[in-house]
Amino acid sequence: MRMTHTSLWTLLAASVLGAVSGAHAQPAPDSRAEVLALVEQSARDWTRGDIEAFCAVYADDALFVSPTGITRGRQAVLDRYRQRYPSPAAMGTLSFEVLEARVAPGQGPATAVSVTARWRLTYRDKPEASGLTLIVWHRTPAGWRLVQDASM
Repeated sequence: MRMTHTSLWTLLAASVLGAVSGAHAQPAPDSRAEVLALVEQSARDWTRGDIEAFCAVYADDALFVSPTGITRGRQAVLDRYRQRYPSPAAMGTLSFEVLEARVAPGQGPATAVSVTARWRLTYRDKPEASGLTLIVWHRTPAGWRLVQDASM
């Protein structure tokens, strides 16, 4: 088996994490990575102009908080985005700079992960927009779902 530089670091990190013992069981190491992969995928979905795919990870009862108010429910969040960003050009290119990702403590597989990030929307013909977001993800039988999104 050929070991790449990245996989060697991953193996080393997993070994170190496995060797650390504590009073609480360590969360499944892949929960954080799974959620961060979803965050990156959502940026790709947005950038390609696919609001449906971007909102597909929101829970049916998701809560979205922004400077303009509170929106409840995946469909209402989707409708809000469609109104505010009527075309792919209006959507721009989305990127996230993850500042922190916290896995909820507990026994067994993680059931919640929160992510704090700086979001950036860049455009060809207008100034960049940016802000902060705090998003909370819950593991469900259907996979990870975004249950709370506070974007400022």
